Amino acid sequence: MADDAACRPFVRPPRLFERTRTPVGARYGYTVGSAQVGVPRMIEPFEQANPHALAAVVAAGEGHSIEASEDIVDAQGVKLWARGRPVAADMIERLVDRRLRRPIEQCLAARDGIDAGQVVAETTRLLEHSEYLSLLAGRDALRLLDVAGRLPLVPPVALLLTAAKGRGDAFTHACLVMLLAGALAARCGCDVSGLQRVMLAALVHDVGEQYVNPEYLRSRRELSLEEWRHVSAHPRVGELFVRTNTRYPKEIAALVAAHHERLDGTGYPARSVARALPEGAGYLLVAETMAGVLNDPVSAPARAVLAMGLVFGEYPMGIVNHVVLAQRSFPVEGSHTLERDAARERVVAVREGLARARRIAATLEDRVEHDAERRSLGRLAPLLSRLDAAFVSTGTAHYFDLVEQCADADAELVLQLELVPREVRWRMRSLARDVAQDLVAFPEGGRERFAPMLDVLRGDAAPRS
Repeated sequence: MADDAACRPFVRPPRLFERTRTPVGARYGYTVGSAQVGVPRMIEPFEQANPHALAAVVAAGEGHSIEASEDIVDAQGVKLWARGRPVAADMIERLVDRRLRRPIEQCLAARDGIDAGQVVAETTRLLEHSEYLSLLAGRDALRLLDVAGRLPLVPPVALLLTAAKGRGDAFTHACLVMLLAGALAARCGCDVSGLQRVMLAALVHDVGEQYVNPEYLRSRRELSLEEWRHVSAHPRVGELFVRTNTRYPKEIAALVAAHHERLDGTGYPARSVARALPEGAGYLLVAETMAGVLNDPVSAPARAVLAMGLVFGEYPMGIVNHVVLAQRSFPVEGSHTLERDAARERVVAVREGLARARRIAATLEDRVEHDAERRSLGRLAPLLSRLDAAFVSTGTAHYFDLVEQCADADAELVLQLELVPREVRWRMRSLARDVAQDLVAFPEGGRERFAPMLDVLRGDAAPRS
């Protein structure tokens, strides 16, 4: 498959559920029973129904014909739900906390749920309503629709896509990422088999979100660390879903696991670098980011280019270049007026925050006492340097120091002054989450030493000169 540094031989990501006595349910939403009082029992993924995924399926059952395709039986052979019986609200209470003989995802079927025809219909609608998507797909549009119509949607996948359709725009997002990934792969010379692999993985990339508390997914507030752990686990849960409930090639599961990673190791959940990513992952990384940016209709193509080009090495540039080429046909739109004082305040806050974070990192080099602290700092310090260099290279960091009057007529400049500080701040908060997760392995003194760094990265402390 044509791809650049993101496309390397498949390396299996770390498992989400290891064969240990760790109470995995407490971390990822699975309820774990016990074989005997006081002794945790090891379970395999999907041996018990996830309450959030099951609730989504039951909710979808109000508008679709979803029923048991076989008797649902627990590990002791007790029938919990009869074959042919439609899903209902009391199903959640009856099944949750029970160890099942077969995963619930393999025991339910959406008789009139999502199929390949509906995927094609939604993708066609996206193409018809977006000049940019039509341009990006270009002459490959019909080929992409043909591939979409041939994707093998096995019953467990169709079931969860049907459930996703009832959760806001989750199904539309899946089709959008599929279309973007396919269009980029086609532009890079991908053959039909490669397109099928990339587009199928893109369509099911967020299936793991069905297993996450929906309140976390739609929350507008900043999530707590524990809530973020649940959300950030969804790529691995999706990987496990594909491995457990389908016979798709192992490459599909690997791509699902990698869709939020970055080539430089700043993604999640595994912090994998380019050499550890599966072949074709670059298409999903770029497509997922583009889909998020395209939710804002104002100057979306230019926003996508700025977001992915800010820090060199995060995204595969061989793929991003196709986004840049397509963006040239879409001039920056929107207001040409900049609120100068507010923009200056944002820029200065980010600039001073980065400077303070780097000073703290330099101080910590002489103070850390534990190997876990050294590993965390060894990863954090160069990332801060790269982020600072990227911010300065855009010209945004010192723009207001050099230019007395903003050129309000330059829409592209206004967009850059608005977007770049926001993108840098987002990355700083992402680094804060990484450090917060590292703190678990720190001694008490280490947590205190890193507290000022966390405050600055989160934006909780006022920057000081």
